[in-house]
Amino acid sequence: MVPMSAGRWSILAVACAALSGGCPTCPDPFYELTTPDPQVRLPLDEGPHCFGGGEWWYYSGRLSADDGAQFGVEAVIFHVPPLPIGLPVELWTAHYAVIDVETGQFQYDQVVVAGPHGAALVPGKGFDLNTPLIQMHGEDGRDFIEAAFRQGDYALNLALQDTRGAVLHGGDGYVPHGSSGRSFYYSRPRMDASGTLQVGDTLHDVSGEMWFDRQWGRDLNDPHLAWNWYSIRLDDGTDIMLYEFPSADGAVAFGTVMPPDEPPFALGPEDLRISPSATWVSPATGITYEVAWEIELPSADTVLKLTAVVDDVEFDARSTTQNIYWEGLCTVEGHIAGEPVQGDAYVEQANAGFASQGRAPATQ
Repeated sequence: MVPMSAGRWSILAVACAALSGGCPTCPDPFYELTTPDPQVRLPLDEGPHCFGGGEWWYYSGRLSADDGAQFGVEAVIFHVPPLPIGLPVELWTAHYAVIDVETGQFQYDQVVVAGPHGAALVPGKGFDLNTPLIQMHGEDGRDFIEAAFRQGDYALNLALQDTRGAVLHGGDGYVPHGSSGRSFYYSRPRMDASGTLQVGDTLHDVSGEMWFDRQWGRDLNDPHLAWNWYSIRLDDGTDIMLYEFPSADGAVAFGTVMPPDEPPFALGPEDLRISPSATWVSPATGITYEVAWEIELPSADTVLKLTAVVDDVEFDARSTTQNIYWEGLCTVEGHIAGEPVQGDAYVEQANAGFASQGRAPATQ
């Protein structure tokens, strides 16, 4: 833990008081800096935080329409709280993307706004976030999302109910992030979803399952970090989250296996063997992305193959989060303890994953 100087304490205190009357609608802004063993605190941490490197509320998953149409959906709001030094500017960024599985079409939109566009009405009473692109609110795993591209396309109205419960990664929710930092991180891997999605002149009644990720902390402050992230949901009830950061010593890889009838358990770098089996080159940027993977988790007796449903799902976010990333719906098949499993996954590669820059040694 990096000690905090008296001068920085005073700057933070003054900024906090000036911006929000002592930060009455946020959890303790100094908790991560001053607590020897910080951890996720629910329901307190569902809503926005006053200070830190950044945070997000992230939904992704497959939706099925009554007429058989299939869609992959990503909806996320990022929050960058005011800086303790410099202008007290608060930024909210939204990314919204839809994959039409049948046509292979991928559409996305993004927006960034300044000011207090999201707030918890009372600390510990959920979140209520509003941007011109996405509006989301929720409490204790009962959430609602409204989203539409700014020209009105792909209007989404979705109600979600957590059927598994929140999973704190690493047991306490405070996990490795980047080359030397840590972050708070919990997921709700199975959220039953139902609602509508407007595509052109057709209003689809849709249902399915979404994965919700909530992450924040002082080390979530570099949009140029590269990583691979995998959220895997299997038909036997198992959920798996994995991520990797490129690192010279191969030490930054982490995961959580969530069996259907047993407590979740963490995976370290020695437990992850991830090998790309196919790549795709973006015609727009020339970046090479992985689009299929073979994953072995020896400690979980698990072997899986992930394959992108659509290869061209590159999201150019240089106008908002200052990066380019690939994020898409994937099919999954494989075995757990010798038994066949199938399912869906969402995979994200930020700044080209590892295909164009070399994969971390821990995953080879």
